[in-house]
Amino acid sequence: MLVDFSVKNYALIEELEINFRDGLNVMTGETGAGKSIIIAALEILLGDRAFSELIRKGKKQAYIEAVFEPGNMDKVNGILSEAGIETDPASVLLSRELRQNGRNRSRINGQLATVGMIKNIGRYLVDIHGQHEHQLLLDSGFHLEILDEFIAFEKNGLCKKVTTLYKKLKDIDEELNSIEIDEAEKAREIDLLEFQIDEIEKAELEKGELEDLNREFKILSNMEDIYAIIGKMINGLSNQNYETAGIIDLLAGFIKELEEIKEYDQELMDFHKMISDCYYILEDLSFQLNNYHENLEFDQERLDIIENRLALITALQRKYGQSIEEILEYKSRMKEKLNKLLSIDRHLEELSIQREKISEKYFEAAKELSKTRQSKARELEKLIRRELKDLAMKDAIFKIDFKQKEPAADGIDRVAFLISTNPGEDLKPVSKIASGGEISRIMLALKTIIAHIDQVDTLIFDEVDSGVGGKTSQMMAEKLSLISRKRQVICITHMPQIASMADNHFYISKEVQEGKTLTGINILDGEGRKKEIARMLGGLDLTDTTLKHAKEMLDIAARKKTAL
Repeated sequence: MLVDFSVKNYALIEELEINFRDGLNVMTGETGAGKSIIIAALEILLGDRAFSELIRKGKKQAYIEAVFEPGNMDKVNGILSEAGIETDPASVLLSRELRQNGRNRSRINGQLATVGMIKNIGRYLVDIHGQHEHQLLLDSGFHLEILDEFIAFEKNGLCKKVTTLYKKLKDIDEELNSIEIDEAEKAREIDLLEFQIDEIEKAELEKGELEDLNREFKILSNMEDIYAIIGKMINGLSNQNYETAGIIDLLAGFIKELEEIKEYDQELMDFHKMISDCYYILEDLSFQLNNYHENLEFDQERLDIIENRLALITALQRKYGQSIEEILEYKSRMKEKLNKLLSIDRHLEELSIQREKISEKYFEAAKELSKTRQSKARELEKLIRRELKDLAMKDAIFKIDFKQKEPAADGIDRVAFLISTNPGEDLKPVSKIASGGEISRIMLALKTIIAHIDQVDTLIFDEVDSGVGGKTSQMMAEKLSLISRKRQVICITHMPQIASMADNHFYISKEVQEGKTLTGINILDGEGRKKEIARMLGGLDLTDTTLKHAKEMLDIAARKKTAL
């Protein structure tokens, strides 16, 4: 329910805070005091369009804030969690800041939120009924939902069955759409895939092959330089022509000479060892260079083969991947795709057969659902007609119209609430009713019936008594009181009959202070209620008669509330 509501610097309101309670909350006051301004502020908080002109003169911002404690907290918090909003286990805080520059800000639980998010959550928190507003119950898009709630399908699972079968149909349709392809296009794609797979397979690629080929290519293509340089190194180490001494021969001589003198000094012994180590290392190097040099052989035919192989691999890399591994992976993917294309006709046939079976089950369940709905709709029609008679609409004819629609998650029914309010008039959609008073009474009738199953905790009626009086007003008062047993009701009224049934009575006042018009609010006690109802009965001048009448109305209302 709506617990706390505060407004600051909005229209005639400088600062106002209301603590609403359970039951029937009634707001009364003189015309122009600002009762409807309070409701308008709540509507703006819940996502209605806001204008900077609404900010109180001389102020830069206006603030509107409300705390709700919804009974359907799990559902509300589920929606908030999906939107990335932090949740509270017991309450929801909505706030909106209006700015002169038009850059308004909305928040949920202190976090910035879009107007769309506010509207989405707001429909589960409060239902506002104004004279000319097309509210949740008057929106034909929700009529089917209202009917299903009245029938309480959650007990037999029929709605869930229809929804599940519809989802299966949609899943199959999506798969069919994703694989259906033009025959000529399919043939072209098969040819291309077969060509690509064949081209890669003919190359007989092996992992690691490219590195070996590149190494061999470098050797063969630079054989002349390699042969010459290695030969020069061999001659330098040990000159095989014996014309001059090689490095190894020189080192051998140095070793021999050091043998003669190394005993004279430790450092000479170290030099002898170092030169000896160099001698053996270079001797081994010379041996290996000789073997390498002797095995060098230029093969032009092999070089040509390698060049052609590298050119082939390079061409495949440009088409299918940067490495042999990527090319082979591409071939595997294309083989899988080719197999799917070659088996597509069989798969399409299997899906079509499966879809036909599920479609048959769907329509069977949807027709059963429609039959149940139509049967229960007649029952709801009778209940609403009875309620409308109590509300001085004895000639009203209410009908729930059924039309078949394309299959959907909620079945094959399109439902619209139709009404004729006067004899001889054609049935028309409820939302097209011209009279504000009639709209109010129709909404009240619907709420009286489905209050026990409605998802919204707080119902707000802005001048629900417009256009009615006398006995009808008393009936409306009793119905509002009855609804308030299951839901919090907030009602702006000019009728003393409704005010007398209030569980909590708020008086909206308007006064001028220092040249400024201010709207204020006070909760009335017993004596205050009696005086306000007397004012509603007889105007500003209170008399003993009006005060006595007011007391009688309060006494009668107390007895009626006990009897309800």
